[in-house]
Amino acid sequence: MRKVLVIALLVILVASIAFTAKITFWTTEVESNRLQRIRTLATLFKIRYGVEVEVVPVEENDLLKQIPIAKASGTLPDVIEGGIEPMLLLGSEGLLAEKLATDIINEFGDVYTGASRLLSNGSGGYYAIPFHAWVQGIWYRKDMFDAKGLKAPIAWEDILKAAKELNDPDNGIYGIILPKKADAYAEQVFTEVALANGARPIDLEGNITFNTPEMIEAFRFYKELGKYSKPGYTTVLDALKGYLAGEAPMIFYSTYIMDDIAVEEVQRGRIDKFDPKLVENTGFANYMTNTEPSSYGQVVALGILEGTKNRIEAKEFVKFLMTGNNYIYWLHMAPGGMNPTRKSIAANPKFLENPVLERYGSEKIQEIISALENVVRFDFYEGHVITDMSKISGAFIIGKAINYMFANDWTPEETAAWAQKEAEKILGK
Repeated sequence: MRKVLVIALLVILVASIAFTAKITFWTTEVESNRLQRIRTLATLFKIRYGVEVEVVPVEENDLLKQIPIAKASGTLPDVIEGGIEPMLLLGSEGLLAEKLATDIINEFGDVYTGASRLLSNGSGGYYAIPFHAWVQGIWYRKDMFDAKGLKAPIAWEDILKAAKELNDPDNGIYGIILPKKADAYAEQVFTEVALANGARPIDLEGNITFNTPEMIEAFRFYKELGKYSKPGYTTVLDALKGYLAGEAPMIFYSTYIMDDIAVEEVQRGRIDKFDPKLVENTGFANYMTNTEPSSYGQVVALGILEGTKNRIEAKEFVKFLMTGNNYIYWLHMAPGGMNPTRKSIAANPKFLENPVLERYGSEKIQEIISALENVVRFDFYEGHVITDMSKISGAFIIGKAINYMFANDWTPEETAAWAQKEAEKILGK
């Protein structure tokens, strides 16, 4: 009897200790409807593990400002969610638990390589765990490609050939809608083009490399492609509306286009008509290649703070968020925009149980999401943050170079030389 009583008391004691455990979770999802979902997941985690999760919304632009304040006051969170830029900066300052992140990625065993590579610590491990992502590629009309016997627009030569073959301006159809305005969209598209040719604006030593043969060749390809693009200084909205309206068989766009293509209400909000066959007639070139593969994208990650006193609980919370129905519940906050970084979830039939995703089907969804294998960016390279790239982006040097190339009919060499000079001026080189 005494033994049973002792065991019962131990169970009560363990339970009470478990329920007093608490972790703090900072999230950059600050919208009220999204916070409601996150707090629901926190409640489910407490029910299952007996660990309370305090959910703290932090604006993404304020994340790096809040970290030193919290560090000074001893109130750093246990787990933090945010883009790869702050994660790599925090990791490089030794604030993230790299071993825990690496262990989680290895234990999952199915995280897309390209997504985890962006969070590499440069020493075989990872600063944080890739949580969800959007990717950019060429969305194209498969029916129009098939009718002309054209290959999918992946290789440079096939993209250019398709743009030329399908260009029919007399009938209001252009081979592609290419960004030519000095904005962030132009830089995003050019990033994929340049990296497919192994070209970068800055190397690891901080040298400006706009005037390299690889970069000049990238500008040359972009200008040649522009011959078959819709005229004018086209923007991201021009590309979206043009594709939906049938003005062009190819555009560069992120996976956020998926509801525009699939959902009648959304599509009509853009162009006041709906093509019910557009989903089945649309293909996605999930990477580009010339000398090497590339695709552009953004990854949101989960990082565990090195100084947490709740390492086990923090690890379990991250795994909880990235497993099964919990993970799918989070991703369905923004279907198409939030894509899983785990292959098993991309293939999970329950992930498709959504008004947007179900229109695509499992095979196409997995094909789209597999673009994560080839995500590369100018500002991250071999586990290093190329901090000067933010100054180049902030000054819109790439967008301006592209705009001037078309507006002034510059040669690729003149375009590269201008970008080189401007970057050197801004960076004081």
